[in-house]
Amino acid sequence: MAELPPVQIVAAKDDVPPPYLTDNVVHNLLLCLAPEPAYLAVATAVSTKWRSVVHSEACFGRRFRLDYDGPTPLLGFFSNNAAGPFFTATGAGVVGLAPPEEAVSAGDGSVQHIYDARHGRVLMDGREDKELLVWDPLSRRKDFIPMPPGYFVGEGYGGGALICEADHDAGDDCHNAPYRVVFVYCGSDRPPTTMASVYSSRTNTWGPVATMDARVTFELKQPAVLDYTVYWLVNGRTQIIEFEFDTNSLALFRTPVDLPDFVVFPMEDGRLGYTGMMGPIVRVFAIEDIYEDGDATWTKVTTLHLDAMRPSQSYQQVLDSDTDSDSDDEEEVVLLLAHQFGPKAKKDSKIIPSHPPTIKSDNDEYNHVVIRPRVIGFIEDPNSILVRTELGVFMVDIESNEYEQLSQRIYFTTVYPYESFYTTVGKANFNDPVLIDHENNDEQGLQQLEPLNDTILPDQENIGGGISASGDGDEQ
Repeated sequence: MAELPPVQIVAAKDDVPPPYLTDNVVHNLLLCLAPEPAYLAVATAVSTKWRSVVHSEACFGRRFRLDYDGPTPLLGFFSNNAAGPFFTATGAGVVGLAPPEEAVSAGDGSVQHIYDARHGRVLMDGREDKELLVWDPLSRRKDFIPMPPGYFVGEGYGGGALICEADHDAGDDCHNAPYRVVFVYCGSDRPPTTMASVYSSRTNTWGPVATMDARVTFELKQPAVLDYTVYWLVNGRTQIIEFEFDTNSLALFRTPVDLPDFVVFPMEDGRLGYTGMMGPIVRVFAIEDIYEDGDATWTKVTTLHLDAMRPSQSYQQVLDSDTDSDSDDEEEVVLLLAHQFGPKAKKDSKIIPSHPPTIKSDNDEYNHVVIRPRVIGFIEDPNSILVRTELGVFMVDIESNEYEQLSQRIYFTTVYPYESFYTTVGKANFNDPVLIDHENNDEQGLQQLEPLNDTILPDQENIGGGISASGDGDEQ
């Protein structure tokens, strides 16, 4: 048998740059990524070439959104409390989307509130009494809008809704698309009047004012948007106010039941839904007809059971700590619950949960708190409601009753889900990963680079990186 020739090992020359993938190959590889922040954040930190591909709206961003066959990623939810709005992350790799300084209470007794969060933007109060703020948490863009004509300071909350005008079927980026704001409010005229107007970012002006001869009191809850109609719960959750874009008109009709903690939401079949707790279960209603006298016909759609989302022990006493509260204040909820259910004496031991406590504190009496389940919001796609139980916040599918736990925190009364893609998120600062510049055979820390437009923020404390908007950045 002939001997094989010796194998020659040739060492690579140090001055030869390593091979790298072409733009086209990188582009097609990145299109296969899931849209969670951790994946795209790491992709931008691989090299300058990968970073430029991800941040190319024409070549990557639009195609990425079109090819993604699923609901817009849920990054977390915003909520209101006595100090101002706050954010709770639920998405993988999401570090934090701290509200802007205008959302923090100035200590003068004024409190800023969120009215809506939709398609990557948030509608909330501005620092001044006579302005609204449309805030993009990812790009950190802030649009200040004057209050609509006839708005009277001191007449309670209004009702606001954000309407994105992006062509979603064409993969348009919501962060750069025009939008409209619908705001319903009470005027100072007599007799009592409720008014509504629509603001357009295209013209930077408010449209004609619609009026209705009635005074309403708004609930700080998510509005429901169905086609060209917006709905809000009003008057202690006993009525619903409706605004129609086409006719620029307001109408008022009654809810099917007079119970607290219900929410209105858009159903998958195009009807308006109404859901909340009735005893230990969730009831879901859908509207059929609305009559001129304010009556409405509702049908019961389904019943959702929460047994799998609650502790195994059946509690005999439950404290409704925030039935009449318009804010989510963790300390207030904990103190109220601990006062009622804390281990003051042995006779109270039967109501102490046998499962690990949801709230942990150095103070032992805070570790034995119980709250009752509550519907705190909804998500349009998939058609689901958000339920808070003793174990945290769950997303429950209305059709299948399948559920997913989003958070272990329990102090929410109302949430505004924040859903968005993040291929183009404005200017941002990177933390620590190293970019490799193959073309110049060089590598450097991200902090040494000039920020590119539409960047994503990797975070060294999260697996694979994450996204944050807490760093300093230029307003756009």
